[in-house]
Amino acid sequence: MSQLPTGTSARRLVDAVQKLERSLATAGLPRFVARLPVCCLAWYYCRMLDEKIARITRIAGKFDRWGPAICQASPVAQEKLEMLDLDRKMRNDIEFTKVTMMDLRDYSASIGRMFEELGYESAALRRRQSAFIEILEASCASASRMQDALTRHDEAVLARLRAQADAAAAHAART
Repeated sequence: MSQLPTGTSARRLVDAVQKLERSLATAGLPRFVARLPVCCLAWYYCRMLDEKIARITRIAGKFDRWGPAICQASPVAQEKLEMLDLDRKMRNDIEFTKVTMMDLRDYSASIGRMFEELGYESAALRRRQSAFIEILEASCASASRMQDALTRHDEAVLARLRAQADAAAAHAART
């Protein structure tokens, strides 16, 4: 499914739907029939939210599994001095994912305002938007925990490397 537009294109969509609704009402159709374009748009958005909720739930599940896996692997990796993220690419990728999720949250709020402008209220739509925002926030929190685990791991490995270098330097100075 394609994505619903945001920003100025959302404004154009609202205008187009309102114009269609007025045209249908002017043609003499009952109000509930004239509201069908808005209802169809809301139904489409609900289906899109269902797909996004499922996708973000899978992403959150990955973060939930990876974070503890990093913590469990960390002592072994520290012993072998493995799994360093010195260039911070992994943490930056996670941060980018979090920023993208927060953008999705903002878009969801914008779409909610768009339906309010259209005078459309739907309990199903509100529930889905609420579930979507909850899963986004939970996923971002899990991603932050994973970033913290990576940082703690890297700091521990670097501390061990520094200690080894200091010990080697001290040994070299004595000889």
